[in-house]
Amino acid sequence: MKPAVLLCLLLLTATPLVADEFTTVRVQFENEQLPTADSGIGPGMDVVRDGAYLYMLQQRNLVILSIEDPGQPKVLGELKDVGNLRQIALRDDVAYLTAREDGLFVVDISEKTAPKLLSHYDTIEFATGIDIEDEFAFVAQRWFGVEIIDISNPRDLRHVSVVRVGEAQSCVVSDGYLYAGAWEECRVAICDVRNPANPKQVAEVKLNGRGDGLWVEDGILYAAFGHHQPGAEMTLEDARYGRGNGMEIYDVSNPAEPKHLSRVQLDWRYYYSWPDTWRVKLAFPYAYLYHTHNGVFIFDVSDPARPKELTQIRVPRYPGENGYRKLSTEDKSGTRPKVLPFDPAEVCYSPICGLEAVDGYLYFTGLFTDLHVFENRELIRSTAETSPDAETLQASGDLHGFDALKSAGLSGLATFRPGGQVYAVAANVKCIYAACGSDGICVLDQNLNLLKRYPSDGFVMDVQLRGNRLFAAQGSEGLVCYQVDGSSLERVGSYQSDRAIRQVQVVPNGNFAVVHAGGQGYEILDISDSNEITRVEEVRGWGGLVYYRQLCNGFIDDDVICGTWCAGRTFMSDLSGKEPVALPDPLGLLPDMKRGGYSACGEYALVTRNGGYSFYKPLEEGEYDFELPVYRISGGPNFWGKPTVRGDVLVACDRINGEITVVDISDLKKPKLIKQFEITGNPDLAFIGDGYVLIPAGRQGLIRFEF
Repeated sequence: MKPAVLLCLLLLTATPLVADEFTTVRVQFENEQLPTADSGIGPGMDVVRDGAYLYMLQQRNLVILSIEDPGQPKVLGELKDVGNLRQIALRDDVAYLTAREDGLFVVDISEKTAPKLLSHYDTIEFATGIDIEDEFAFVAQRWFGVEIIDISNPRDLRHVSVVRVGEAQSCVVSDGYLYAGAWEECRVAICDVRNPANPKQVAEVKLNGRGDGLWVEDGILYAAFGHHQPGAEMTLEDARYGRGNGMEIYDVSNPAEPKHLSRVQLDWRYYYSWPDTWRVKLAFPYAYLYHTHNGVFIFDVSDPARPKELTQIRVPRYPGENGYRKLSTEDKSGTRPKVLPFDPAEVCYSPICGLEAVDGYLYFTGLFTDLHVFENRELIRSTAETSPDAETLQASGDLHGFDALKSAGLSGLATFRPGGQVYAVAANVKCIYAACGSDGICVLDQNLNLLKRYPSDGFVMDVQLRGNRLFAAQGSEGLVCYQVDGSSLERVGSYQSDRAIRQVQVVPNGNFAVVHAGGQGYEILDISDSNEITRVEEVRGWGGLVYYRQLCNGFIDDDVICGTWCAGRTFMSDLSGKEPVALPDPLGLLPDMKRGGYSACGEYALVTRNGGYSFYKPLEEGEYDFELPVYRISGGPNFWGKPTVRGDVLVACDRINGEITVVDISDLKKPKLIKQFEITGNPDLAFIGDGYVLIPAGRQGLIRFEF
């Protein structure tokens, strides 16, 4: 690799701007400079500065560094094995760490040598991006939008509301307006959050790729985007595939009427499934775009309508060097071909996921390598330090109040709202057992009056009844088995995984349970002796992540269960015997990944997709016919959601958009609508009783109605 080259400008010839026109700056994969030094801290995910300190996230650790000597960061303290960390925000000697499936961690950083955990908050879903304004945190939840949280007491965070903006990966708040980078939707949603209890979207801007990191300063929005251009098919034959990488610049001085000023377009193809994050920070007049394997790009944005590229920085590693990984270009799913602007057999570039600027020094995290330091007195200025904003946000009202349910015309309506979010319920003739997240297990009577509450160390995310045994998925605490006697629960056994357990299904014969553990797979457990639960099989897929409730709801023909991954794989397992038996994968028979799922329906697997459902019988051998019909409500609305089936009734709950649909499936090929309505909460898998339905509605609580 040659020494640092002279800085050069790649600005294309610009013409005067007229209505609906903007400058596009095209950047080539060249003009590379190297970091001045590696700090020896190790690989990192994110980094932010507060005064003379850097706060760096490694994949599971928080590290605090002194930059009194800015060229040589020095470790002062660390907090280890926190969770699956992504982004960090600071406020008043407190750090807020998003941790994907592990939620949000709150850390006291007043003592730099000994940070300590203050609290752990149960976010709606995969906590990824974060920003803070006034006394509120805004946490991007991927498919579930942005959750707004009251952080006035860091030891006791409180849910306020949720903004449904699409697949939000990062967000930023400025002067009472939320800007959320919607990943798959290729846009930025702009929302008025001056009343955080009643957020409202006021505008959106389109991006030329998948949305992520944002920065707003002096009425200008800088929005990083990546991967594919809008509408791209998942094939290299589509010229838009892998060509959606760059940055948009918009005038948002009036947030309700954004104006497109310019675009930076990385002029090469790039798609790699991990890491899939791209962000931007500003230290006027410079913008620092950091774009994983593509590197860091510095632009002069003194005129935001005509950005000028100044230089590129990357972290190359060659075979045999520390940090080199031969990136696989194999596409196991058959739907996501990799494409890189370099030969991975000859070189890899450590993905850059976090960046901070201090006068003369740029610090950025290499995911494969280290915290890197780039010294340049001309191009590096300090980004604005975190400081409390003038009070612009005042929460008033209750987004999740139950009054709005009255208009749905629900018969026999009853409600219950605990301190945590209600994920799941199970019931017998005496009691209802609710998985209430951070509020543990709540035992209720049939009218939803609280009888007893059982606290837990982890977040209780699922419950299943089998006779006098209650099995609870308790997050980091594992799977816990209780003996049930009315409202009395006695703990009799447990199973601890190295990943948080989020969902459980118990086979009717009582021999096995299948759990969703962590973000990537499933485990099959022997529960025949509930005092000594053991793992018999671990199912890890090559099909991406396991997002929310991708495990089949119930056992097909009482014996068979399946589970899916977001990138295309479905496993199928027969648990009727003494050992699990793997069945053929129904690779092409997938639910709508965001808003669909699987449920047992007698001898059939029922899968919600394309506004209705399909059903089929699992195969013991051979291949599936992927061309199954989709059955929809004749003359009625399309519907989506995670399905529950009991007898002739199907209830589909769309946890993302809040829609609940009750369907008569007495003729599986001719479904009929019973009722459809929306709620403000996040409805999870329904429980169907004798003439009634229980809806676990997340932060809105538990809803009971008759049909």
